[in-house]
Amino acid sequence: PPPMPGAEAGGGGAPPPPPPPPPGADMGSAAPPPPPPPPGMGGPPPPPPPPGMGGPPPPPPPGMGGPPGAPPPPGMPGMGAAPGPGISKKKYTPAVQTKRLNWTKVQPRLLKDGTFWVKCREDRYESTALLEMISKTFASKAPKKAGVTDDAVAKVSTKKVKELRVIDGKASQNLSIMLGSLKMAFNDVKRLILNVDTEKLKPATIGAILKYLPPADQLSQIAMFRNKYDDLADSEQFCFTIGQISRLEKRLTCMDIMVRFEEEIEDIGPDIESVTLACGELKGRRFGSVLELVLLVGNYMNAGSRNQQSFGFELNFLTKLINTKSTDNKMTLMHFLADMMQEKFPELADFNEDMKSVGRALKVSEDLVTKNITGLQKSIKMVSEEVKQHKDPSDPEDKFHKVLSVFAVKSQERLDELVKLQGVMQEKIKDIATFYCVDLKKAPIEELFTDVNVFLENYQNAVKENAKRKELEEKKKRAAEREDREKAKRRNKDARKTNLVDINAEGDQEGVLDGLMEALNTGTAFAKKDRAGGGRRAASVRKSARTRQGNLRVRATSGDKAPSKVSSVKEESSEMSEAEQLLLSLTA
Repeated sequence: PPPMPGAEAGGGGAPPPPPPPPPGADMGSAAPPPPPPPPGMGGPPPPPPPPGMGGPPPPPPPGMGGPPGAPPPPGMPGMGAAPGPGISKKKYTPAVQTKRLNWTKVQPRLLKDGTFWVKCREDRYESTALLEMISKTFASKAPKKAGVTDDAVAKVSTKKVKELRVIDGKASQNLSIMLGSLKMAFNDVKRLILNVDTEKLKPATIGAILKYLPPADQLSQIAMFRNKYDDLADSEQFCFTIGQISRLEKRLTCMDIMVRFEEEIEDIGPDIESVTLACGELKGRRFGSVLELVLLVGNYMNAGSRNQQSFGFELNFLTKLINTKSTDNKMTLMHFLADMMQEKFPELADFNEDMKSVGRALKVSEDLVTKNITGLQKSIKMVSEEVKQHKDPSDPEDKFHKVLSVFAVKSQERLDELVKLQGVMQEKIKDIATFYCVDLKKAPIEELFTDVNVFLENYQNAVKENAKRKELEEKKKRAAEREDREKAKRRNKDARKTNLVDINAEGDQEGVLDGLMEALNTGTAFAKKDRAGGGRRAASVRKSARTRQGNLRVRATSGDKAPSKVSSVKEESSEMSEAEQLLLSLTA
């Protein structure tokens, strides 16, 4: 409709619809054919603005007038996108359609003076290069290849995209993903299902078809499009094809049970075996002896307390042995017991080797085993009942009765054996609970296995830590012994130095001279680092001494006055070692 009278022309684009008259406007007079101007507004409407010029701002209410371009009062109904001429936004027309940004627009009625969006001037960053880069980077469609026309693209798109008739979009998407990984013609899938071919139709595929298969009522609706098969989406064509198989969901369920039966049996069987063996290990002789040793130590330490003279203890106490520390805080009661078994009772040292099944048994839940076996029993029963419904197949390729009837018999035999093993396990659990006074109503058997396994791990750790502690102590002991030997050597060396000849000492020095000559012969009298040269030096000193003695005799024979012994010694002593000086003094 044309703008209301009195509105100023201007702007671009199509004009907005006229706002309703404000409250209190006179609406009593008759109106001409639409669009009717409010009474009292008189005059023909102005012509619409040229295309691309934008719409005019909303007109003021009757009687309020105002200069052209003046903003309408805030809060008026029917305001346009721009609350005033100062913040009008430019309209862009990209050459290429870009991807949309899913934001929520700020309503114009919320724009008030002082808000950020009123002051925002994003056009100052605008440039042709920037806009082209945006169009190139965020185009909603990839550029068309050369030689491909718009008509060709439209035909391809029309061929690929088909409207879903029955199933919802999410279910169709899941089926499409599954079919994409399957990469098999729909009729081939149908044939494999009829043939119960679990070699080509893998367990994961059977499970996926069963999971994403529409319910029976939707399959019935899809079957009604027999004459419009080509108009169906791929996912619905697949459902139409396999939906022709009788009792499809039950058939797929039985196939899924068959392909997973062996795996479930192999999971349950070892669990039953682990629990049964662990119960037997808990009644082992050596483990019982270890418990006796713990009871002995505990009763001794509890003397005079309310826990003295106990007949036994709950086995969860075994996990608390590491909490009791020795007086010097160097070990725990667990370390002490481990040391006792290693040193005093070696026949118990490796008792943990008799209990290797306990660690596996603690991961088994008796309730879960029972639940799984009950589930298998129900599944095999369902298969047996479904086999009866396929005695006379209408399709010659239908081998469900032939294959599943054999499976039902063999699986029931395997299941009966498993139930017998379960009964043995349950008897063992009751027996071990009675044996150690365990109340299974308060705690399941796996808690007992957990406590014992923690004790076994603590024992192994204590053995290793004891070995490290003893090794460290042995190193310290050897270091102390080595230090004692070094001290003894130093004392002996000091003693030998003390025993060297003191020429000023009174008394007989015959023994001292012998000791000095021995020291010279061995080289120990010389304070030199090169011990290997000690003997050579000793021989040199002896030769020098004999030479000096000969010189003295020659001088005495020739009548020369021999120098005094003391002066001779002093002249030579400045270049001799202490031992040489001592030897020279004695020989002079």
